[in-house]
Amino acid sequence: MWYRVLFILALLVVMSLLTVQAKTVVRVGAYEFPPYIEIQHGVARGFTVDLIRQLNRLQNDYHFELFLTTPIRRHQDYQQNLFDAIFFEDHFWGWAQREIAIDNSAAFAKDDEVFIALKSTSQQQGWFDDMHEKTIAGILGYHYNLVNYETDPERLATTYNMILVSDHQASIELVLKKRADTAIVTRSFLSRYLAKHPEAHQQLLISNRVDQSYQHQLLINPDHPLPIETLYQWVQQLLHESELSEQWQQSGLTLLPQESD
Repeated sequence: MWYRVLFILALLVVMSLLTVQAKTVVRVGAYEFPPYIEIQHGVARGFTVDLIRQLNRLQNDYHFELFLTTPIRRHQDYQQNLFDAIFFEDHFWGWAQREIAIDNSAAFAKDDEVFIALKSTSQQQGWFDDMHEKTIAGILGYHYNLVNYETDPERLATTYNMILVSDHQASIELVLKKRADTAIVTRSFLSRYLAKHPEAHQQLLISNRVDQSYQHQLLINPDHPLPIETLYQWVQQLLHESELSEQWQQSGLTLLPQESD
């Protein structure tokens, strides 16, 4: 009897693999960029993972897969055809400047980067007006308006007094431990962090000053069979109608209305 059960299980696995193989694969590049991608104990979580899961449920023609890269390596990995698309991105984050062939959608979500500091040292909003001689925590490979979008680690350290780390939580903790005067953090991640660590809310002053506001786009290889217009429509549907909508709005991420053709 158990032979029959094993045979049925094996048949189901084979059928599942054949179903995936029959679909066109879309490899989605992603790098540590919370809350869009967070790596915890080697496991990727975040909005991009949730969106990939929902896209695979929404339709039957394409199979979306996650491909992990880094902020610094992502352009090179794309040009080496290691992934096809990237979500929660901006065409002007190095893609247009490098003249890389990639299609971009209209913006579908908005986020901000703000400064944080200890209330005990900053006390009021005017403290954020002048960043000269202040140590600033930021993420290696990210583009910041404050430093004219410079990404070279040596120049950031020597010219702009930046301390580069690998994730936003580390940036926040540098401020809390008085190892950096301020940090630049996405509003969406900060909202989630403070929800998990309410005690930090009493310790931190959040700037009214915004380093930059950016509008997230979808980017995809123009040679891929999936049109960028179709992908954009699917994502808009999921953002506004699926179970993800309330979760993402609570994070501080502003969803933008769908643009008509």
